[in-house]
Amino acid sequence: MKVRQLISTKLISAALLLCLTTLVPNATAASAQLPPGVYSVTITLADIPPDFPPEVVEILVGTWTTEFTPAGTTTISKNGEVAVSGRYRSSKSHLVMTDVEGPLACTDAAGIATGVYTWSLVNNELNLSAVQDRCFGRKFVLTLRPLQQL
Repeated sequence: MKVRQLISTKLISAALLLCLTTLVPNATAASAQLPPGVYSVTITLADIPPDFPPEVVEILVGTWTTEFTPAGTTTISKNGEVAVSGRYRSSKSHLVMTDVEGPLACTDAAGIATGVYTWSLVNNELNLSAVQDRCFGRKFVLTLRPLQQL
């Protein structure tokens, strides 16, 4: 009887260990977040469609950096000057950014401060695709081309 009980205990333990081993990598992957850091993209005059108003062109052309901190804050700068401060949260595949303040922050209309994106990071290139974002400037800068992780 004791031998049978010992074998049953070992089988149950082995089955439990096998289940945990297969579940842990999936749980870790599902909780993955956007790595904190600084990401950059340069927008040139050639990137701007010809029908854009000149005042918009002037705002968009330049080198943009977006810093994602471990504390969940963002700072978006253009040519080294802070343009937007905000906060973010991310999951394995989605990024939610909310503007809080700054000269180019989208905070002037209801529902415009927050944008939702899908994201992937491959070879130090952050690819963002808008799911929903009513802030034209943020969407243009973040989705024109991949942002380079610095």
